[in-house]
Amino acid sequence: MDYGFDKHKLPKGMSYPLKRSALDAALKGNGISQVHVVYYWLRQSGHNVMRADYLGESKKGWATAGQSSITLYAVPSDERKQTENLILSEALPRLCEWLKKIEVGGNSSRFKDQHLVIECSENKLFFREF
Repeated sequence: MDYGFDKHKLPKGMSYPLKRSALDAALKGNGISQVHVVYYWLRQSGHNVMRADYLGESKKGWATAGQSSITLYAVPSDERKQTENLILSEALPRLCEWLKKIEVGGNSSRFKDQHLVIECSENKLFFREF
């Protein structure tokens, strides 16, 4: 995969719940090619563990129009393993399905901005698209 990458240094007690190699394997295995950047960042608030943002093709002149970004958020270290298992079994398949649907979709689906937010609360994932 050829994309930009930004990874924040984490404070003690926080961990990233997914290895970059696992994300790359999922993207490659599903034929996802329109990712321009991946961020590994510290979560600011709430329960977000992952999100994807697609910048619609209507943004003519923007370098990243028609491409997606993926952000993975750090979690408390004691939640890392459980969160990783949930991401591998549920979030990555849903993320790849969402990205592929946009990539192969018609002009109307690629025209507008789209977002997928994945939250983890009480060992369950919640998905929100808008």
